[in-house]
Amino acid sequence: MSRKLLTAIALAAAPLFAAGFASNAMATVELELKSGVSDTGVLVGGCVTGNCVSYSGSVGAWTINLTTGLSDGPGNPTIDLSSIDATSSGSAPPLEIELSDNGFSVGSSLFLLISSGHIVGSGSGTATYSAYFDTGNTDFAKTTLIGTLGPFSAAYNASMTGPGTTPTPYSLTEDVMLTAGAGGVQWSTDSSIAPVPEPASLTLLGSALLGLGLLGRYRKVA
Repeated sequence: MSRKLLTAIALAAAPLFAAGFASNAMATVELELKSGVSDTGVLVGGCVTGNCVSYSGSVGAWTINLTTGLSDGPGNPTIDLSSIDATSSGSAPPLEIELSDNGFSVGSSLFLLISSGHIVGSGSGTATYSAYFDTGNTDFAKTTLIGTLGPFSAAYNASMTGPGTTPTPYSLTEDVMLTAGAGGVQWSTDSSIAPVPEPASLTLLGSALLGLGLLGRYRKVA
């Protein structure tokens, strides 16, 4: 009886774990920072698997302590963009930070956007986060807007769900726009895209967890 139960749980949970642990080897996340006429150009993931990329340095009148992008693709359409202490002089042109990855092989009918940030010390400005997908599977393509959070002018922690795509492959792009007031500003931000689990997947996972609970209870009784 326990062997049959374990088999049923494994069959129910297999699609979830397969998606979550799919190979990252094909992911090559890309980053680009722009301000006015200054542009870093496209920075390609430098990790062994190509699923992370970072930049430190200047972009026009902005100095970036560290900007990092991470991607879980292709089997898990989740990417994260963080920027630690992006500092500008007064009234600098806006800083646009874009992170993109393509080749996602698992679709989602909805995506969850999460973004947080704050101004470090004094200064003023705004932070706006937008995310996009492109079924043409092109990096940095802003074909379909998933959603926009902001602009924010003070500390924030916001989230929303937006439309997704089931056809694969496709690309995801995150866009963070930072502005500075007359006295300059120092922003620290973190933003991410993740798939919203389908109801059927949640039901499968719930059944699997319930089955594990019953199995543990059966073993105790036995």
